[in-house]
Amino acid sequence: MEGKEKFMDIVLVHGYNVTSTKTYGNLAVRLKKLGYKIKNVYLSKYITLDDDLDLKDIVRAFQAALVDLYGAQLGKKKFACVTHSTGGVVVRSWIDRYYSQRSGAIPISHLIMLAPPGHGSRLSSLGKSRLSRLRSLWGVEPGLRILDALELGSQFLWDLNSAWMGKKFHKAAGFYTFVIAGQWIDKKLWDTIIPATYERGSDGVVRTSSCNLNMQRILFDGGKIKKDSIDGVPFLITPRTSHANEDYGIIGSIPLEGTHPVLDAILSALDVGSKREYERVEAEFALRTLNLQSQETYFDGSVMDRYCQIVFRIRDNMGNNLNDYAVEFIDSSGRGDRFLSGFFADHHKNQVNPENFVYYLSFDKAQGIPDGKLGFRVQSVPDTDLVSYEDFDFRGAYPEVRNILKPNQTTFVDIVMRRRLNKNIFRLTSNLSYQKIKPDPSPDWIE
Repeated sequence: MEGKEKFMDIVLVHGYNVTSTKTYGNLAVRLKKLGYKIKNVYLSKYITLDDDLDLKDIVRAFQAALVDLYGAQLGKKKFACVTHSTGGVVVRSWIDRYYSQRSGAIPISHLIMLAPPGHGSRLSSLGKSRLSRLRSLWGVEPGLRILDALELGSQFLWDLNSAWMGKKFHKAAGFYTFVIAGQWIDKKLWDTIIPATYERGSDGVVRTSSCNLNMQRILFDGGKIKKDSIDGVPFLITPRTSHANEDYGIIGSIPLEGTHPVLDAILSALDVGSKREYERVEAEFALRTLNLQSQETYFDGSVMDRYCQIVFRIRDNMGNNLNDYAVEFIDSSGRGDRFLSGFFADHHKNQVNPENFVYYLSFDKAQGIPDGKLGFRVQSVPDTDLVSYEDFDFRGAYPEVRNILKPNQTTFVDIVMRRRLNKNIFRLTSNLSYQKIKPDPSPDWIE
């Protein structure tokens, strides 16, 4: 790879809770030393630990920083971008905001995201409850609005991912995007105290299924089923890679000299200059990920198993978001009690948008589901004499496990419940005498 003619700027974008450019470790120096004819490497410095800021503010500030840097030249010559963690969410949101109607003008040639929480992080909700105490103790703000956006099942991430699926940014001409993630945890004492930092299928902060830009969304609205997706984006899990530190961190462990799997992957991505090369890297990354997860183990010798996420959104056909509901997985017989132990790894109801509910599931344990069929049942209140919801029971057009669950990926399931109203809610009468208006139910319903 050394000596390739690459005359470009590279912008590095850090993640949440960063207070020093030390976070980039040796990456910038290595990029300069490895023979690439890089014009400049720019290190981002932006604020996350402020409760008044949200991710949309940071996106606007990123645009302003680029305008200050390039002026009228912004977009006339592309730059490459390497992000870590939340930086990937920032840049993807920036693309959606400023290039939504002109994806062919995206000024990034290569977007290489390292451990991006594109579908949220379990630690964000933990951070909101625990880090918020620091404000009263030491006056430190944890950036609560940013953590809201990064929480599993947040509406911010639902909207961002829906936009990327709908607008197909990943297919824009001259724009190549990649995801590199880890599935290794540098276990410390606090990992046993806080189980969320020792979650299988994660790098200690972000799940691999939350990193992957390949995803799908299935909409169930009455009898209609609509599907959208992103696929074909190179996704790589590198060996012995955690979220952040000098021993195993996806950036922090890159040495000043010698090879490193994350650095090698970044260079492979930067080397792409055509659709054919892009497809070759995608196939190579997929094979390497498959081999790693089937042949290597965690530090304790256990199998490096695969996980997936499902993000449910529950609403009704009148536009209401539903907060009080139950989502149950069922097999082909309609039973929810025959799944293998360990299939359900975690679940989370979003705190700000409780209509969004996330299941974290073992993809490998899903292979033991009877008949290979998987469905789900949703029940919601109210269930009164005047207002009720029809139970949603799905065992229809997408019954196979492989159509709903994807290894190392996230599936969005958008369910529209049918709200039934009793006809006695509103009646007209020609009897002009005084009559009581009472909530007496009728046998007839407004469908």
